[in-house]
Amino acid sequence: MAVSYTQTLSVDMIVTEIESLLDWRNQIMRQCFFPGSQTRPADSQATSTVLMWCKRGGEQGIIDRKLVERMVMMHDELCKAGKRFLDHCATGVAPTLELYDDFSAQFDAYVAQLRRLHQDVADAGMAVDAVTGLRTASGLRADLKREQDRYDRKGTPFSIASIIIDKVSDLQQEHDRSGMEGIYASVAQIVARTIRSFDDAYFMGKGEYLLVLKHVEFMDACAVMDRLRGEIETTPVFLQDGKKVGISLSCGIAEALQREEPDVALQNAKTALEQARGDGGNRVVEFRETSALEQYARDVNKGGA
Repeated sequence: MAVSYTQTLSVDMIVTEIESLLDWRNQIMRQCFFPGSQTRPADSQATSTVLMWCKRGGEQGIIDRKLVERMVMMHDELCKAGKRFLDHCATGVAPTLELYDDFSAQFDAYVAQLRRLHQDVADAGMAVDAVTGLRTASGLRADLKREQDRYDRKGTPFSIASIIIDKVSDLQQEHDRSGMEGIYASVAQIVARTIRSFDDAYFMGKGEYLLVLKHVEFMDACAVMDRLRGEIETTPVFLQDGKKVGISLSCGIAEALQREEPDVALQNAKTALEQARGDGGNRVVEFRETSALEQYARDVNKGGA
């Protein structure tokens, strides 16, 4: 096992890092292939939030030092490749295939290392998100399979609710990381006091949550989700800087089926969530099977809206 953690790593951290790296790479590519297309020059230094976290973990003995050394080396090589690319293009000479391939290879290797780190986190059994206190997605599949097996054997029903904070992208533009973590944690607190102790709640990252409501009939589960939606709507979030933020949730909920793969109910919940968002948000949508004709009519109406 490459990673030996005794504390948690935020679900959002690695996802945000990869997204930032993609933006960084795009800035370099734009500057090299389309000179003058950017208002400010690209930075040759790649983002390093996760790397800094890992370095602190190495110093504290909670993460393998060899892994940290490898990540530092890969990050340095990536930044050097980016600088070579930018320096060459700054001369006004078109980028070479060799420089492009070198930069792309270093980028792909470092992102792959971040993804392996994420998998190591999951394999190490890190089940709790540092920000929200809810479970992470790492154990979701195994948990769902156990619940489905129980349903198949004993007939105890369960439902899956897929939830997202409405207009989360706009909120991310308005608030820094600390502010968003405050919002995520506030929602998690309301979730924790709304569901029962034996239900499962997961933070999926980027304002998404997933709930597994156990031993409950579907309509009762829907009522729980509507109660949660209402409480979120009427409970403002107070951030550390004193700002008050009003938020709302969209939720899709689906009932698990006996002798069916749990992925089916999971996908059905996500389908219902997309409908809730498409209908304006701040609502709970129950998944219902639709015929091909009903689905066609819904798509036509959505296209004409």
